This record gives sequence, C-alpha cells and structure tokens, in this order.
Amino acid sequence: MTQEQTIRFKKAIENHRRELVKEIHSQTRQIVIQEGEHDPIDQVQSMQGREQSATHLGRRSRVLAEIDRSLQAISEGSYGICIDCEEPISLKRLETLPWAPRCVHCQEALEHQQAEERRAA
Repeated sequence: MTQEQTIRFKKAIENHRRELVKEIHSQTRQIVIQEGEHDPIDQVQSMQGREQSATHLGRRSRVLAEIDRSLQAISEGSYGICIDCEEPISLKRLETLPWAPRCVHCQEALEHQQAEERRAA
C-alpha cells in the first residue's frame, strides 16, 4: 500500500470516527432524557427505547474501538495487515470498510466460528 493510499484511508477513518462520536453522544443524551419519564406507560415505552438505544450504542462503541485500533495500526505502520493471518488486506475490502482488521477469508472464518459457538450455547 502506498503512503498516499494510507493517508486517504486515514482521512476516511477519521471522518467516520468524528461522525460516530457525534452519534454516540447524541444517543447517550437521548437515553438520559428518556430516564426522566414519570407516567408508568411512558416508563415502559421509555425502557424499551433505552434497551434498543443501548444495543445500538454497544454496536457503535465496538465500531469505534475498531476504528481506534486502525488508527493505531496506521501510526505503527501495520495498517492494512490482517490481525489473524498477517497477510495484506485487499484494497477493495479497505475501500469498503477502511477500519477492517481482517482479510475477507479470516473475517468469514471468524463469523463462522462465532455462529457455531452461538448454536452450541
């Protein structure tokens, strides 16, 4: 990967990170606002909304952690290398998901393993 490509990916990752942080802050504020409900029906609806928001917040937080790891990899010079097989991640994959920590093959293997673990549980 060229330095120019790395810089382009870094900018894309940083832009997405900024947007994601805004979304997380907004959603966190919304959860706090929903906690102020006093009517029992509103409280139940609010609780359901908070649960959904917490689920989305958890997903966004995981993506933010992946983004931060990618930015760290850029600063260390290891960006674009699969964390499992240590082979280069294809440019096509990085263009689709710039913070991808794994190549397509290793990501598919991980997802298959996780699906098997869920079935076994």
